[in-house]
Amino acid sequence: MKVLSVQQPWASLICAGIKDVENRTWKAAKVPGRILIHASSKKVTKNFFAGIPEHILSFINNEISFGNFPELDTLPTSAIVGYVTVTAFEEGNVNSIWSDGPGVIKWKLEDAWMFDEPILNVKGKLNLFDYDEIDENNLPPAHKVELEDIWLSESEDEVFIPCEKSAFEKIGTGDFKAIELFLTAYLVDVLCVEDEFKMKPFKAVTVYCGNKYIAFELADGSGIFNLPDPQDESKPYMIFYPDGSELAWMTAQFNFGKKLEEGEFDNACEETTIQESAKIQSPKAKEDENVLKFKVSKDVFKDIVSGEKTFFHKEITQKSLSTFFVVNEKGTVKEINGVPQLRRYDAIQFINKDDSYTCQINNADVMYFDSEYGNYMLYTELEEDERVDYTECFMEYALGDKK
Repeated sequence: MKVLSVQQPWASLICAGIKDVENRTWKAAKVPGRILIHASSKKVTKNFFAGIPEHILSFINNEISFGNFPELDTLPTSAIVGYVTVTAFEEGNVNSIWSDGPGVIKWKLEDAWMFDEPILNVKGKLNLFDYDEIDENNLPPAHKVELEDIWLSESEDEVFIPCEKSAFEKIGTGDFKAIELFLTAYLVDVLCVEDEFKMKPFKAVTVYCGNKYIAFELADGSGIFNLPDPQDESKPYMIFYPDGSELAWMTAQFNFGKKLEEGEFDNACEETTIQESAKIQSPKAKEDENVLKFKVSKDVFKDIVSGEKTFFHKEITQKSLSTFFVVNEKGTVKEINGVPQLRRYDAIQFINKDDSYTCQINNADVMYFDSEYGNYMLYTELEEDERVDYTECFMEYALGDKK
């Protein structure tokens, strides 16, 4: 197979499915498709973050805080760490935080896999090079990295934050009284009041690690804050983006008040992220899971169990496409005559803390909100020239009898 050598942490960020663009001054004669990713011999230095743009620093630090990515000094070097599919070369603007803007060629990356064990002691080379000991038919065991993310209760009064193990343990012992995150563009949409850099009126914050969680009242002093300019602390620190825009560098701080409860989520969801319904073991793995699983707030869970709530809606994100749809090798939704092909599930399991409830799915539809008329409609009822990206839609499930 062809191999591309990349310095750390970028090599592991690519194979974790976090970095979806690799910037180069050159491109191959043709789009190579699936390639191996080699981590070069250079280790990540202690002052690494001093030399990269603040918006990239923010993103990486949040992923480490969430437990999605290891500490940088633990990353393997001189090793083949996984593989990814190169789908295109782009020279213009690419909608990705990893794009360096004009003047470079962007290698667009999809379908990333991390080897269970890196192949050590491999020397890198310039450009694409061959590694004869691996081909498409004898790929070593690999896995999709399950990326946890922040999510909200349906009433948006409780925020759920994933947390790496050591920090979670310190929160549990009371050593950490707050959690602070960099306010990336995605978190602005999730945490802030619309069109304002002001935190939504959350009442509670739950931190979780794996299937363990601790819930707190959200204490006073929580909110969105500007980081001060080190040259003049009376002014905000401004971040300059590759497209020429600028924005104040901000953080979201969650202070822990009274502990409400702690425990474990139902074991049935131990390998279930918010975006993914089942852990994928390999590219050739067969789907053996026909129950869609979601963690929900206490109020939503109560309404579903009582039968008061007969429909459940879930926003579609880029990460959740393969949960809801059949996707092709390029990672895009498979369509037949313009109709998206849904993954078929027999039932939904709703999970709240130690309780779970499973019911049949009577019907599933992709829905879209028509702002012009102020109502919801089936995505397939839109004219083809009106179609929007699936990530601007949501899934609607009609709930049936208890299973």
